[in-house]
Amino acid sequence: MDKKVMIGAAAGCAAAVAIVAIKKRPDGPPPAMWNRMRRHMEEMPEDFPPRVMFDNVEATRANSERILELLEAQGSAESAG
Repeated sequence: MDKKVMIGAAAGCAAAVAIVAIKKRPDGPPPAMWNRMRRHMEEMPEDFPPRVMFDNVEATRANSERILELLEAQGSAESAG
């Protein structure tokens, strides 16, 4: 019976440590790291494959924001009319 209690307690402690570690983990890279990566990407030649992918991600993000703005404006116009 003591072995079961010890194993249960160890499993509970491991679960608690895992939960704390997950909650402390940031959701994304820190802003300083992102800005440093952006600066390095801008210094690369325009036809360098990582630079091309980075530029495509930036263009996709800008287009997505533009689409969302248009949809929100369309939604507010339909609800007002």
